[in-house]
Amino acid sequence: MNELESMTRKLEDKSFRIEDVSKIKLGEDGYSGEAIDRLGRFENMYFDLIAQQVEISKELEKLRSEGKTKTVRFKQLLTNKLTNSNILVTFEMHGLK
Repeated sequence: MNELESMTRKLEDKSFRIEDVSKIKLGEDGYSGEAIDRLGRFENMYFDLIAQQVEISKELEKLRSEGKTKTVRFKQLLTNKLTNSNILVTFEMHGLK
């Protein structure tokens, strides 16, 4: 398993600071670098989970209206929705919303 090293340090005021400024770079188009890339991946994951929840809810409603609540597909979608919900709650507990 690949160990993930923190690039930030939490300050007393609950904000964060980049520990190694070589992880960010200021260019003409704004900031970039390893720390910004990681932030972008976390944001993409969060927004993907939100989008998946919307699509799963639509599909579950469709299956409900067709009376297919006992199907494997319905149960799998429901499991996915609950798993995604738990991940989103964890994000929210850490102030990532």
